[in-house]
Amino acid sequence: MAPISTRSGARLSRPVLVLMLVLVLAFPAAPAAAADPLLMFMLGFAKNLIESAIEANAAKPAPAAIVVAPAPLPKAPAHMDAADLRALVDESFGYLSSAQRAELLAGLDKALSDPANAPYRDAILAQFVGVARQVSFAHQQLERLSPEDKQALAQRFARNYRTLAPEYQQALSQQLRARALPLPADLNDMMLSALASAQ
Repeated sequence: MAPISTRSGARLSRPVLVLMLVLVLAFPAAPAAAADPLLMFMLGFAKNLIESAIEANAAKPAPAAIVVAPAPLPKAPAHMDAADLRALVDESFGYLSSAQRAELLAGLDKALSDPANAPYRDAILAQFVGVARQVSFAHQQLERLSPEDKQALAQRFARNYRTLAPEYQQALSQQLRARALPLPADLNDMMLSALASAQ
């Protein structure tokens, strides 16, 4: 997987990037300047994907309702053990390799085990679980889009891509080529093709 370069010159793999997003969001009182602009941009990109998927699905007629047994309520983050977190990562970040998911879990465990983070442990854990569920939701919504909707989303993405600063363009293209974003495989290919046509 290709790493991402931040403005400070550090190289970040996708799992570490996700974990850093969690840490940034867990401390809303921190000065805005403390958040790396690239991290916040990638979070905004994920948010836009979710919103686009919701908008596309909202325009479709609702399918006939099917009565199913209610799913069990998810366990509260503070009550999740190592096995629960591993299952959550496997489910939410299934587009990552097993080694990358292990790296993500190791990074989370390190953050939670750091004595300096003890006062914020519950906040970090809750934020991580929230991000993981958002990633899973985004992937599910994007997977449900029709081929036409996916193509339209890819074209809109390419138009917006041309307005980005070079460093952000590089970050996104790296992650698309590495298939490190929570995108269905066909949508990832469409976005790469749209970028190639736009250049």
